[in-house]
Amino acid sequence: MSVAVAVKVSAELADAARKEASEADRSLTGQIEHWAKLGRAAEAIMPSQVAAALKRCAGDLHAIEDELIREKVLDAVAAMQTQNPGSLRQKIGLHQQTLFEPDPETPGGFIRITPDGTRTRGVMNGRVFEANAPDL
Repeated sequence: MSVAVAVKVSAELADAARKEASEADRSLTGQIEHWAKLGRAAEAIMPSQVAAALKRCAGDLHAIEDELIREKVLDAVAAMQTQNPGSLRQKIGLHQQTLFEPDPETPGGFIRITPDGTRTRGVMNGRVFEANAPDL
């Protein structure tokens, strides 16, 4: 079992994380941990100079003035987008968590995906998943 550690972050980061957390149905801590895991995964596939440029541009890749660095950032982002989802989940620590995705066949429905790969259709009642069909 991991032990919690208090960490100070800027008010600006906390506000941004609070907004994203609300939209993603995560806690503030969960959102910051999510971002940290994504950052670790990104750094694992790109040189530090490219990671620094990605951080400085704050998501606006076309704001990177150095054309060579911009191309390297775009290549790294493309590599993350095309990487095997299972491998990326492993790198950022999601392989041991239950995931939920929209059910394309049921409006308002979800599919729960457990760490062992079991997929179950259902609905969310508040923050509780209620299965309404046998496993897929």
